[in-house]
Amino acid sequence: MIRVENIKKYFPIKGGFFNKKTGDVKAVENVSFEIPEGEILGLVGESGSGKSTLGRSLIRLIEPTNGKIFYNNKDITKFSEKEMRNLRKDFQIIFQDPYASLDPRKKIFDIISQGLSIHSSMSKNQVYEKVLEIINDVGLQEEHLSRYPHEFSGGQRQRIGIARALVLDPKFIIADEPVSALDVTIQAQILNLILELKKKYSLTILFISHDLSVINQIADRVMVMYLGHILEIAKTKNLFSNPKHPYTRSLIETAPQIFRENMKKTLLKGDIPSPINPPSGCVFRTRCPNPTIDCKEGNIEMGLIEVEPGHWVDQCCEGCN
Repeated sequence: MIRVENIKKYFPIKGGFFNKKTGDVKAVENVSFEIPEGEILGLVGESGSGKSTLGRSLIRLIEPTNGKIFYNNKDITKFSEKEMRNLRKDFQIIFQDPYASLDPRKKIFDIISQGLSIHSSMSKNQVYEKVLEIINDVGLQEEHLSRYPHEFSGGQRQRIGIARALVLDPKFIIADEPVSALDVTIQAQILNLILELKKKYSLTILFISHDLSVINQIADRVMVMYLGHILEIAKTKNLFSNPKHPYTRSLIETAPQIFRENMKKTLLKGDIPSPINPPSGCVFRTRCPNPTIDCKEGNIEMGLIEVEPGHWVDQCCEGCN
């Protein structure tokens, strides 16, 4: 379905009297992975690790600086704007803030049906029936279509956002922190809804979150991101039962629903470095609790190695365990 090869995304920094480029924010650095059809891949990491930038780069809402993105074995980084417009209906995104992502001036019917007016040739009756079908699938009623976003709760607004994403029958969805603005009870309802809709509509999903307890509930596999790099990829059960990277272990320890008393505590040093000037070699070396001499000196390049079937970890930090 989706294959990514060595994706980079740098944001230029400009300043001075002539507004010249003075550096780059290295948001995503040489990232490669695959998402098979029908999978939910969880993407986790601290704020500022590059998760949302990576997600938006996959569907070219943000243009990658370098690398290739394959969708059904076609390199979409080479697609023209016209070709991408034709492909947009296959790619949709569910945003973090369900209120900010909905136009407060529009009624719910207009919000959900907007994509159909651009990407389909349906009649008005067909559009209405399609929207009605989707709104019922997300747990809302026909009477809600004539209301405005401010008339709904946070959980209801997220259901509207999900309906808007589904109305074009997409194949691939990026769910960017879709439950982080909701309380725990509503989170569970939305996660269950996403799982139901994934099965009904045969969806492939990249689910972005900083909350590992959420990822544990919904993802088939998990990918751990730090300072623009992927540090570990594994099936969800394997990652939480046997994390290989010290950063992954530290994230698990912050999730009380997952952390086990018999797990060894992983104490990280300092704060996450700036993506403007990341450490040389392994970007995690300045926070690693047990770095090797070569790692400390920045002599080891980053890259994933398979330590168990389907379980990948950065080669530098595998040696630091």
